[in-house]
Amino acid sequence: MSTKKFFTMFFSVLLIVFGAIFLLNVFVDPFGLFADIYNWDSYNFTQNPRTAKINYIDKHKDEFDSYIVGSSGCGAVKASTLNGYTGNSYYNSFYYGSDLMDSYNTIKYLSETAHVENILLGINYNTAMFFDVGDDEINQRMHGKASEDNLLDFYGSYLFANPRYAIQKIRDVKEDSFFQKTFDVFIPETGDYDKSIRDTENIGNYNDYLDKEAYNVFKAYPKSRKDLTELEKFSDYMKKIKDLCDEKDINLQVIVFPVYWEDFQNYNINELEEFYRNLSGITDFWDFSKSTISTDARYFYDSSHFRNSVGAMMLGKIYGDESLYMPEDFGQYITNENIDDFISGFKSYEFKTDSSYTKEVSVLLMHDIGGEGTYSISEEQFASQMKLLKDSGFNTVSFEDLYAYTVMGTELPEKPLIITFDDGYKSNYTIAYPILKELNMKATIYIIGSSFGKDTYKDTGEKIFPHFGHEEAAEMYGSGLIDIQSHSYDMHQSEKLEQNEQVRVNVKRFENEGEKDYIEAFNKDFVDEDSIITGITGSDTNSFSYPTGYCDRETETLLGLLGVKSTVTTENGINTVIKGIPQSLFGLKRISIYRDMSDENLLNLISD
Repeated sequence: MSTKKFFTMFFSVLLIVFGAIFLLNVFVDPFGLFADIYNWDSYNFTQNPRTAKINYIDKHKDEFDSYIVGSSGCGAVKASTLNGYTGNSYYNSFYYGSDLMDSYNTIKYLSETAHVENILLGINYNTAMFFDVGDDEINQRMHGKASEDNLLDFYGSYLFANPRYAIQKIRDVKEDSFFQKTFDVFIPETGDYDKSIRDTENIGNYNDYLDKEAYNVFKAYPKSRKDLTELEKFSDYMKKIKDLCDEKDINLQVIVFPVYWEDFQNYNINELEEFYRNLSGITDFWDFSKSTISTDARYFYDSSHFRNSVGAMMLGKIYGDESLYMPEDFGQYITNENIDDFISGFKSYEFKTDSSYTKEVSVLLMHDIGGEGTYSISEEQFASQMKLLKDSGFNTVSFEDLYAYTVMGTELPEKPLIITFDDGYKSNYTIAYPILKELNMKATIYIIGSSFGKDTYKDTGEKIFPHFGHEEAAEMYGSGLIDIQSHSYDMHQSEKLEQNEQVRVNVKRFENEGEKDYIEAFNKDFVDEDSIITGITGSDTNSFSYPTGYCDRETETLLGLLGVKSTVTTENGINTVIKGIPQSLFGLKRISIYRDMSDENLLNLISD
């Protein structure tokens, strides 16, 4: 082969390879730079929010007038919540690992290209530790429009990026899941962090929480010196941000985020003082760094990342929402006039263990009363035990009471207790209800929609224990003592009586059932049941009892998205509910009352 032919072939192959890479990166768009061109849901599957969000805002800037800017801590500050308080249209333009240079570049770009009324800037001490990290990794690089990089170089780096990013996205799209995955963690339309799974995980007992692999960090928190080495640059660029906002007539709102208490030991108190004094000389701000919640790991994922419910509390504090719980020491508005008092209080603040924001709650589980079934107890046993609980100082509450406690901080009585019945048997009305009414005790009955008001199994004609119907349910609910909630419509089927090839004895997905089909089936079942609940209570379903006790992260997430506020299992134990964390009502344990359980045993179980 001649040299000329060799080079011709070589460059032809090279052209084909680079052309293929070019087309792959444009069509697949793993970084959300060319989104919507080929309907690849690029924003949902982006591997770089810094590029995708700027691109999304460019295409939708007329829909927004305000922006959230900062690092991943801003993921707990929801745009929808801010919109509700302010009447504005916020977009959450946070980036993972964002430094102050990223924030400045973003604000500058927004101010020059969009109509901006408000900027909420979230910062923490890391903002003064790292400045303009300058990470040019392709999946962390700032959009060239915002960084003012050479756009030819910028787009070129993505057009000819390593094909592995596009291949990874193809795999993700192929395995697309309704539930959060690695590259679809923010919602394109709002920019908010998708925490639908984490917002329904059971918080529970403190030690149980720390035992979870994801939160082992709190067991032996690393102590390593953290120096605010970039204080000078931090101050310079905070002033640039403030001056820019003043020039553009943009309202700048600065928030210093909560910090886990053990992390404070890693900082030099004098450097923190300088941090605050410099900041107060530039702008007013809200500080949430130290408070009662700082001492409880359950409000956090790690030292500087906190739950959505904490983000909601911060906004509630700022906008004076008295319907939300928040500790008295949570949040201070700092100006140049009160900075001395703030510093004095900050330096002298002592973290103290405080249990006033938690409550131990036992939930009892019963089924039939007066029958002969496996899960039935006698009328005499039920009456005796209810009187025993009443005389022992236990106070029955509802799940709505628990929800009010976790969201609004509404106090619960001493020795709170929830009584529950599964299935909706007739005896709950004929036997249990009169006894409870006489003792003025509350209870929640979880009904099975397909058995509601029936004494036969569906259309088989097979006899089952009778279940109460609408008239009885309405009477009980109208008393103010009995709540009626969901045990599914038809996801508690009988293996013995069911005529289908596959039997749903609980909410578990069939082995051969696709995610989409399962979600459709689950949602339809929920809606069918909800129509019954609404017909009785006038309100949507707010609590769900898992048939056979089976639950998983998928169903918990689905129920949370459907508006359910609490779920109960059949796992044995006592629950801890937490003010400010409504998700502590998910996956609640219950104590099963079995036939001939002694009074002593019952009291021991609910008092442990």
